[in-house]
Amino acid sequence: MSSSEGGSVRIEGKLVRFLRSGVKLELGASAAIIEAQTAADTHLKPNTYSRALARFDAARTLLEEIGVSEQLEPHDIELDLTRWPQLLLKALESQLNQELIRLEDAHTDGIDLPPHDLPALACLVADIQKMVGAPATHKPEQPRPERQLRRRTPSRSRGDG
Repeated sequence: MSSSEGGSVRIEGKLVRFLRSGVKLELGASAAIIEAQTAADTHLKPNTYSRALARFDAARTLLEEIGVSEQLEPHDIELDLTRWPQLLLKALESQLNQELIRLEDAHTDGIDLPPHDLPALACLVADIQKMVGAPATHKPEQPRPERQLRRRTPSRSRGDG
């Protein structure tokens, strides 16, 4: 990931799938709020409805920008960070957290999966957090998530039956 003049951010092709998945989650969450608001027997809550609609529209335009389908050979993309600062950050943070949980669960079950793109995703999230002035979600003394997983001890024991 690199930043350039004007608040744009370059996302490596191998990380675009994480962004796409996170944006799809944002679309679904916004749609659920809109549906709940419009299906309610009472009056719409204008602020809630307007915020959800704006969030849905932002996620929709970002998804159109990055593409809606997976590509076999994804290309790097350059996005305007000033246009979607919180959406980009939230979408990528959610995917980083899901990946950490997936690896941690596998580790707890005695399976050590390779972290593949996890270090690059963690660096991308950290860089965007700095650029938008958001607090870091991961401690700096553990910069590499795969090291964090190796140090963890299983939190539950599994019996033989």
